[in-house]
Amino acid sequence: MPQKKSIYSIKPYRWDMPVMIVIALGLLIAGLNLPTLKLTKVIFFTNTYSIWDGVWELWKSNHIGLAVIIFFFSIMFPCVKLIGLLFVWFVPLEPEGRKRFLYWSGILGKWSMLDVFIVAILVILIKTRDIADANAQIGIYFFACAIMLSIAATMMIEKMVTLKDGTTE
Repeated sequence: MPQKKSIYSIKPYRWDMPVMIVIALGLLIAGLNLPTLKLTKVIFFTNTYSIWDGVWELWKSNHIGLAVIIFFFSIMFPCVKLIGLLFVWFVPLEPEGRKRFLYWSGILGKWSMLDVFIVAILVILIKTRDIADANAQIGIYFFACAIMLSIAATMMIEKMVTLKDGTTE
């Protein structure tokens, strides 16, 4: 039975990984709270939405299924994943459990980019229909950077703990 070790105990000189994860967490929090989409209707009426606002508006307008999906994949999962990466980095785990967590984090993490695509499609659709003017705002860029850093951190940690023969440390 393999001995439980933390990645930190295996690679104590890799201080860059926990720093990258903490930066991604900060970017995620900012991206969820900053405006991601600005709609201007007939010049006078402007609405600005963050991801939190979008989920809440969907919930209030009875689009519960969509609100739950966006809440799970854009808010809950990225937060849990980043906290989980810190956990995997510092807490001694069996290599197989760590490998399984990193594998599923890598697969599910890509779904978190769904928000970025939704905002891009909304901006294009609204602009082409001349209903209103839509512009992506700073929050979507913070969110996208957080998700990309999260994906990169997962891949780097996974590569770090996997040996050339496919086994884990």
